[in-house]
Amino acid sequence: MAYLRWRRFLELAALDHPWVGETFMRRGGAGPGARPAAYWDRLHSGGYDRLLNSEQRHHHRLLAALVSESVAHPRVLDIGCGEGVFHDSLRPFAPAAYLGVDLSDLAIAKARARITDPAARFTLGDGARYDAGAERFDAIVFPECIEYLGDPIALLDHYARFLAPGGVFGVTQWLGLKPLRLWRQVKAAADIVDEAVVSAPWGGAWQVWTCKPRG
Repeated sequence: MAYLRWRRFLELAALDHPWVGETFMRRGGAGPGARPAAYWDRLHSGGYDRLLNSEQRHHHRLLAALVSESVAHPRVLDIGCGEGVFHDSLRPFAPAAYLGVDLSDLAIAKARARITDPAARFTLGDGARYDAGAERFDAIVFPECIEYLGDPIALLDHYARFLAPGGVFGVTQWLGLKPLRLWRQVKAAADIVDEAVVSAPWGGAWQVWTCKPRG
């Protein structure tokens, strides 16, 4: 318990003082990196069922409200959608369109079976390089997946072409020292619209932010 309290203190301190995170971060890599589809299929074979619980989705509800604030009934592209968990929080805002993309066949199959919203679609795709063609979205969100998708700046550059005028990116990630490093990269290259920390009932916290491409 003492270790967890110390760790949370470091993570909160590192939000405003990057040197704290860099001093105490373990060496040996910038983050978890990509995972193959089979890895995600295993997690969606029951390991992710807990994510459907209400207490696991406070950060999703905040992100859904933020992306719906400037555009009523937004068109949303959800990268790394899994079983469509973020859609559960977005649904009360009646999105005009929702497209969920995930690398896992099993996750997409579960999402299609679970969600009956006629505005929602799900498709198999690699979130690091998905091409939405001519579609444009008011928000493109990355719930708990941006750290697996490579260089975050290149990632946002790739997806900027699919944003409608005035559109935003939305991100949620677990509050940790390595994710904070990623967040600082994004913050230096994009215009942050909103940022918040949402505490988890069982301990720990999530970061939630929205941003717009710079220029």
